[in-house]
Amino acid sequence: MPEALRDLSWPALAGVVLAFFVTLTVANVALGFALERAMPKRKIFAVPLAEGQLGHELVGNVVFLGVTVATVTGALGSGLIRFGEESFARGAATFTVMLLGFQVFYYFLHRAMHVRALLRFHRWHHESQVTTPLSAQSVSFVEACGWMFGYVALPLALSYVAPLSFWGLAGYLAFNVSGNIVGHANVEPNAPAAATRGATLFANVFVYHALHHARWTGHYSFQAATMDRLFGTEYRDWPELYARVSQGKALTSLQERGDSYAPLKAPAGSGSR
Repeated sequence: MPEALRDLSWPALAGVVLAFFVTLTVANVALGFALERAMPKRKIFAVPLAEGQLGHELVGNVVFLGVTVATVTGALGSGLIRFGEESFARGAATFTVMLLGFQVFYYFLHRAMHVRALLRFHRWHHESQVTTPLSAQSVSFVEACGWMFGYVALPLALSYVAPLSFWGLAGYLAFNVSGNIVGHANVEPNAPAAATRGATLFANVFVYHALHHARWTGHYSFQAATMDRLFGTEYRDWPELYARVSQGKALTSLQERGDSYAPLKAPAGSGSR
């Protein structure tokens, strides 16, 4: 960790962490809403937001940011995460391992949140059936704590395999937050080349996750379809719905289905809306 941060008092370190996450959040929420305004012909769902949805989401964002700032400050201030000498190789390795590790971690966290025993903690997020950039970090306190296993416990464990790059970790967290927020915008900015089965092993089109919010189950992956494909939780008809949206035909119902739609088997012990 840079000496400038290591030498800070706890309140000052918390201020830096707060500035980092709030700046990322505000900038990417603004970018997401700007995309929605700039691309009205690429709207995903032509369905009104729930009454009071934006206010609900703002509260969820405050909760998420509060938990994130407290947890990340504690991890950095305590020195528990081991950081090594900075180099391009260490930075790239840290970013890549976090990218892959978070994909696996989040898939299982998200599926667990749909099990009946934990569902009450995930309902807050699913109040947003039509998503906005504010939907991404709109979660309950318990779910926010779950995210921290990916933001803090995962790099902590990895750092005891090999010391991490501070800047590689910070870069991944910035990438994670930015992609999550902008990816919840209710538009589809991606070109058809990004909507192939091969391409979505690395990054999803926006329609992909929008269907999770509309349908409640399936598409549990974070930013890529890899884990859904491995565990059979990917809907067959999402490419058809992507094609409609990319041609300027917004989906007019949360129940819209493509010709190849097939229901997914609900996970054991899963709950309903």
